[in-house]
Amino acid sequence: MKKSQKSIKLVAYYFLIIIFLNSCSSRYIKLVSPDTKTEFGITLTTPSQGIFFVENEKVGASKNKIKIHTKTANSIYNNYGPATDKRFVGRTNARQLKFNVKDKTYLIDITKFKKRTAMVLFNGESKPIIKYNAKKYNVVIRDYFSAQYK
Repeated sequence: MKKSQKSIKLVAYYFLIIIFLNSCSSRYIKLVSPDTKTEFGITLTTPSQGIFFVENEKVGASKNKIKIHTKTANSIYNNYGPATDKRFVGRTNARQLKFNVKDKTYLIDITKFKKRTAMVLFNGESKPIIKYNAKKYNVVIRDYFSAQYK
């Protein structure tokens, strides 16, 4: 009996951790009407894809953290090349990003981010995602886009 209670508690803790981790970046992604205008922003529509490197300049960060973000962003840009009809790759100073997917439209307001630097990924098929750890950008991109083609 005690083992099953511990197992239930353990499963509940894992479930709460997963919910918390998923909600951290999702709170900045809002469902909006397709007619919503962006304030100094970029709009992508399916089937286009995007890898955006953004900064909320209102938030402070160490020079080293900004340097790592910039260096990684430039490296990824060099690996994937410039924007094409299929995929946009690059750094932007846009304040908002809007993504149109089938019958849903998502808006990301970069000025609301609590962290200075981030990467926003859009695979052209589902809700975009936001990642903040510049050291993991390459792995996230590889996993995110390779999962789409499996």
